Amino acid sequence: MDISIFLAKAIGIYYVFVSLAFLINKRKLRALIINTMNSPAYLLLSGFIALIIGILLTVSHNLWVEDWRVVITIIGWLALLKGMTIILFPQFLVTLSTKWMQNERAYYTTFLFVLFMGIILLYFGYTQV
Repeated sequence: MDISIFLAKAIGIYYVFVSLAFLINKRKLRALIINTMNSPAYLLLSGFIALIIGILLTVSHNLWVEDWRVVITIIGWLALLKGMTIILFPQFLVTLSTKWMQNERAYYTTFLFVLFMGIILLYFGYTQV
């Protein structure tokens, strides 16, 4: 199986389920994120996880092409950047995330966008031969 198709399926499923969870269980998951942001250990752990995922995606799928596969490459670079930001500048991320969590429009826009990206990735993952 082509790595692009595999990653489109895996990331697509992840994005759909995570975005639906955050849209449906907003109150509980918002509180959980705020608690995580206030815990330096959990914040550092999430930074290392994002960093590892970003490294794995950028090393395995660094395709700058003019088709749908570039979305996976961009996701990998964004994960790498997120992991680096959490580890290097944790307080900046906490401040930014707190503002984002308090903005209803930003919250719903973000997770609707993630849901849309998950559906797009699933479409390409299951329709490409």
